Amino acid sequence: ARCSDQHSKVESAYREFLSRYEGSKTNPPVLGATGSRLLSGDSSLARTLEAYLASPSVHDREAALIFNSGYDANLSILSSLPYRNENGSDAIIVDELVHNSLVMGVRMSRLDPKNVFLFRHNDVEDMKRVLKNVCQLSKKSTSAIASSGPSVLIVVESVYSMDGDIAPIKRILDSAYEMGATVMIDEAHGLGVFGRTNSQNMILEDGTDVFSKINSIDKPYKNENTRKSGGTGVLGALNLEHHPALFCSVHTFGKAAGCHGAVVAGSSNLISYLVNYARPFVYSTALPPHSLVTIHESYESMLGIEGERRRKRVFQLVKLFRQKMLAGLCELKDKAPSLEFELLPSPSPIQAVIVPGNERCISICNYLRNSGKLDVYPIRSPTVAKGKERIRIILHSHNDEKEVHYLVESLSKILKQS
Repeated sequence: ARCSDQHSKVESAYREFLSRYEGSKTNPPVLGATGSRLLSGDSSLARTLEAYLASPSVHDREAALIFNSGYDANLSILSSLPYRNENGSDAIIVDELVHNSLVMGVRMSRLDPKNVFLFRHNDVEDMKRVLKNVCQLSKKSTSAIASSGPSVLIVVESVYSMDGDIAPIKRILDSAYEMGATVMIDEAHGLGVFGRTNSQNMILEDGTDVFSKINSIDKPYKNENTRKSGGTGVLGALNLEHHPALFCSVHTFGKAAGCHGAVVAGSSNLISYLVNYARPFVYSTALPPHSLVTIHESYESMLGIEGERRRKRVFQLVKLFRQKMLAGLCELKDKAPSLEFELLPSPSPIQAVIVPGNERCISICNYLRNSGKLDVYPIRSPTVAKGKERIRIILHSHNDEKEVHYLVESLSKILKQS
């Protein structure tokens, strides 16, 4: 988002796009889309971009549909699906820590709240317990619809925004497949960060091996895709884009891609359905041409040599930060065992230090921002559970080792004083 080189690439690509229409009697709209995709806002540029995003070299799905934001995309999917509400019929099972856009999508859905269930965060056994209960309710029901089996959608994120941890995607998909459910995965924080070329970065240096846990169960399918592009997300890192239990994935552009919008990747039937029934899509003005060009150029960078260089760089910084921060916290706890500070086990660039109490968390962040000129943010309850307030730290490829050392030293100093 702040990269001048990327800005130059976008502007060059946009000028090239406009040059195609020089001398033409029908100039494209250059400032806005002029309307919704179902009216005047559709374009060959948008359709070409969607075909590119669905292609084997990117998200490798049958089709894709661009939305104005990740929030719109999640809301669209969950609010528009034609759920059945008879006892023992359709259900949604949701990880307890999913993003607000997914929560609101479920709330706005046609599904009765009694058919919405939560499972403990990243706990596959608890998810299977909930799923089994849903299936048993269906068997007990006298509903003619339920007799054909419930349609159950499991909703998770690949990388969680407040904890930075990675969902056990393969185990979730495998369990869903075995029990006849499907899975929707929000890849907002996986896109651009993980992919086929850096799955090893899903391993924590302090002994928590997320990657091997995810891959501990044999695959019930075979995917012959051998492309090597990185940066497409956790599904790409684990070669799971064609898993039979995968309903769809949502890839948001406002994080690593550094621009705006989102894409839903899924079956042709799903995309056709969303085009006609997803209200945020139907009734919103489409993204302007400049945004579409920006999205394409972001993917070209993320999936190319520059993306590989940046991913390698950022994960070197993640490793350095975790080593130094864990050492600093251990030293603090040796001197004061009652301290409640904790570095959450995240292998991603999203790092979080638990600082219980809203006031204390805000005070420490204010000090770091004002005195240390460090761009860190307090995450307070009720956004997170009471007692789990935290300092949220995002590491970027434009940071350097000196800045990481300074961050750890400043944070350790203020934690010692508080």
